Amino acid sequence: MKKLTTIFALASVLTMGTASAFFINPMNAMQDVSDEMRSAVIEVTGDKPEEIIAGVLIEGGSVMPQEVTKELFMEMVQVTEVDEGITGAEVDESIKSMATNESILHVASFPLSEQITNVTGKPYRHLTIHNICDAVTAGKIADLDDRYAIILPCRIAVVEGKDGKIRMISMNSDVMDLMNLPKDVYEPAKEVADKMDAIIEGAKEGSF
Repeated sequence: MKKLTTIFALASVLTMGTASAFFINPMNAMQDVSDEMRSAVIEVTGDKPEEIIAGVLIEGGSVMPQEVTKELFMEMVQVTEVDEGITGAEVDESIKSMATNESILHVASFPLSEQITNVTGKPYRHLTIHNICDAVTAGKIADLDDRYAIILPCRIAVVEGKDGKIRMISMNSDVMDLMNLPKDVYEPAKEVADKMDAIIEGAKEGSF
């Protein structure tokens, strides 16, 4: 969690040219910028932090080092390994069943691998995107800032990696703690996040 906070603080400061950062108040990030920025850049890039920070600021805060940007994105997602012997199709069905068990709407699933196969004429590894949503909570989040709509509804990707292993990829629920949500929005959002965690926990075992 601290690493994720550090990376967001770094991103906020490096992009001060914008009015505000997406997930964190930049004024809060400024409180401990120097040491945190230096350690984050060293951890992420291994390069000289002063040169990277100075170079970005000279550019007007419009560009972040590529590796920092990649690290920021990777910290926003979580990857869950599926138990050995469970197929992607079985995980898909498990997610639908677990959503029902958790009393949250499974809006749709998109068999992207099938679409890729249809378009290219070549078989493609399993890739399905599941959309899961609590409409009331989604509305409250969107009312805070239209840009939050980009993370709606909640998604779980079921992916067969190039190594043949099945994994679920979803948003890291720690990101929600960085959004500075008011209590009346945070509490239902946390409930949804807990349900998503329960769905993923069950689906990795093929539960129904």
